[in-house]
Amino acid sequence: AIFFYIARVIYLASAQNIKRIEGITRAPAFSHVSAALSGLATIRSSDAESMITKEFDSIQDQHTSAWFLFLTTSEAFGFYLDLISVIFLIVLTFQFLIFNDETTLGGDVGLVISQSLTLTGLLQYGARQTAEVASQMTSVERIVQYIRVDKEEALSSKKPERDWPKRGEIEFENVNLSYIGGEPVLINLSFTVKSGEKIGIVGRTGAGKSSLIAALFRLASTEGAIKVDGVNIGDIALHDLRSKISIIPQEPVLFSASLRQNLDP
Repeated sequence: AIFFYIARVIYLASAQNIKRIEGITRAPAFSHVSAALSGLATIRSSDAESMITKEFDSIQDQHTSAWFLFLTTSEAFGFYLDLISVIFLIVLTFQFLIFNDETTLGGDVGLVISQSLTLTGLLQYGARQTAEVASQMTSVERIVQYIRVDKEEALSSKKPERDWPKRGEIEFENVNLSYIGGEPVLINLSFTVKSGEKIGIVGRTGAGKSSLIAALFRLASTEGAIKVDGVNIGDIALHDLRSKISIIPQEPVLFSASLRQNLDP
């Protein structure tokens, strides 16, 4: 039992991390298949089958590598459990040969070996099942991570006026924004966009252009004040705030079905 436990500890030291990697690489493969099926008409019309196939092969290779490594470690664990059982039976059999006396009966030897086979089989089964449960707990870990995600505030009674915003004037006052575990992206940012103005924000990648939108929609925690028509958006319920603001994201989106059906369903 001690040797089975040692083998289990050694196996779990790597199996849990491998299973976690397998789960991470499996999600992109399923997402890619789902996206390809939903945009099949667009892919064919753009003659992009080869590009999509190469991308899928690359994603699938990563998942297959992780899955093969997980299967290999599982088979190796089973092999070493069998090896420990065989060594135990060999040692037990040689003990009867070495310490044999006239009082030892063949039936007794057979009974001991038979019971030893049953005992080692049960120990193997227990070690395999406990190791399998421990390795599958990575799925539970992901569920727990989602459970512990900070919730957005519930719908509150702080509602703006019905016709807010009237002018669309935006004012940032000493705004600081940083994402969880990262360095500050916006530091003491102050500016005003007058009503009716059209502005362009220019900067290198990672300069914080998209973070302005994140701050305006309260997608991340901020310090300072952001006012729209003189109303601090921090005093407004998220549902009301986001329903009053529109955005055209920079990420392209492929719609399913034809262009005609999307324009006139």
